[in-house]
Amino acid sequence: MIVRSVDPLKRSIKLVPESSLDLLNIFRLVRIGYEIYSETSREVKRERVSGKVDSERVRVVLGIEVEGKAADPLMRRVSFAGRIIYESRPLDLLGKHHTIHLYPGVELRIRSRREFERLRAFASSYSGRGRGGRVLCISIDDERVAVAEFMGTGLRKLYSKTFPSTDKSLSWGEREIRRIFGEVASTLREYFSRNRESKAIVIGPRIFVDDFMDFLKNFEKSLLKRVERVYHSSVGGEDGIREAMRSGILRDLADLLKPVRDSLEVERFIEQMSRNPEKVALGFREVLEAWRLGAAEKILVSEAFLWNHVVDEDLDRLLEAAEMGRLDLQVLLDGLEASEKIMGLGGIVAFLRYPLPLKDMVG
Repeated sequence: MIVRSVDPLKRSIKLVPESSLDLLNIFRLVRIGYEIYSETSREVKRERVSGKVDSERVRVVLGIEVEGKAADPLMRRVSFAGRIIYESRPLDLLGKHHTIHLYPGVELRIRSRREFERLRAFASSYSGRGRGGRVLCISIDDERVAVAEFMGTGLRKLYSKTFPSTDKSLSWGEREIRRIFGEVASTLREYFSRNRESKAIVIGPRIFVDDFMDFLKNFEKSLLKRVERVYHSSVGGEDGIREAMRSGILRDLADLLKPVRDSLEVERFIEQMSRNPEKVALGFREVLEAWRLGAAEKILVSEAFLWNHVVDEDLDRLLEAAEMGRLDLQVLLDGLEASEKIMGLGGIVAFLRYPLPLKDMVG
């Protein structure tokens, strides 16, 4: 979440959501009676003297007083509906109903005359929080290569290719690998032209990582300077990235990269569950009971679970406790193997402070 401004005089905050998780947090923040302002497009009809009606779609900033809100888990979209109280250009829209749909990257202003301190606290929680870094990952072995970007909002694949299997000569194979290395280098150049401060890491079996580093040393020295660290895994490609996140070899990047933090916590949970099943809670009913008993040490919840239960009052109480610092709760980003594993366990799990027979307690 980008916090653009906090205005005590207008009793408002200006935000730019960066992810679907940010949209969920805004959905929970905004209450009936708050005001929301955002740029949108609106169809305007005008009647000519001849009686013909023309219509055009114009860009305009509209403000509404919120009368209702909705979250769409399938589309990962939140909406706020109400009567228009402000228009940035005279379009005769005041008093009419309008729905503002929020999307990542679109700026909005939220205003509340009575609860500005709540808005200020929300904005402050993001202002003091690091946005996380960006690291480019190249994962390679003799059969596949993948390039992905680690971000605070998840993992984005930029390039992936499987080497063609062949029984041809060694020199032919070397030429093919050199060609693919060239494609990877092209992907890296394009990425770094847009992200000048980012660094790269290389993952894979030692011999193939060394081959790639030699290629950079001989042909792409400017890219070689971008490689900050090298990690060795048993495989490369997309499988190599997943293995590296599971195994903990990227642990030194956990403070910088949320996808790595998520993966490490899920692996720690699975290890705890296998060692002592009564020191974990699985699913919403068990987690809720553990929290009510004061036994929940840390909760892991998938983003997909939040979307599917965003209007659940019990879940809202859990999230409020976490926001107030009374509960350690970590939301797992969508699109990661870690989040998929927790979805398979009910979407929400918890480490417990002490063993509890939760299965017997919740039936």
